[in-house]
Amino acid sequence: MPGLLLKKRPLSRYLKDYKHSQTHCFQCGKLLDRMALVFRGKVINKEAIARMDQPIDDDVWLNVQNELVALCRFCSEIAYNSNPSYFDIMAFKQYLFGQTEMSHSTIREYVVRLRRLDEMLVAHNYPADTFANGGNAQRTIDDLSSTLHSNYRIALRKYEQYLAWQKS
Repeated sequence: MPGLLLKKRPLSRYLKDYKHSQTHCFQCGKLLDRMALVFRGKVINKEAIARMDQPIDDDVWLNVQNELVALCRFCSEIAYNSNPSYFDIMAFKQYLFGQTEMSHSTIREYVVRLRRLDEMLVAHNYPADTFANGGNAQRTIDDLSSTLHSNYRIALRKYEQYLAWQKS
């Protein structure tokens, strides 16, 4: 009996099947309705998936599958589409998920506020060394008081709680 022929399918078909089989975000555990697929540290969109038409067999797919991660839109946005300068937003988000009993929507609000605050600090050229060297939420609020709302103050206080937890 000559060599066994392996059935091959386009990689895009495997990826689509994989996407539909995922139920929870890899990072936060949230039930997925819309998601982002990450391959080797890069988000791949549906147009890119459609272009992945090279045929592969099940053995190759098993190796490829180990490099895929399904993320909710929120986690993918924070992980791959933001470049914070003042805050460790990813670690803060993970802290809120792992160490608090907050709902996903509340966590999202705190993270979005902190991200906006980071953008505001960058826009105002706030000195990074001042922030890093013992700068605290109240000092930041005092320095930018004309632009900050109470929502940002709350997010900064939560971030300070995260920093205190990190030190302990």
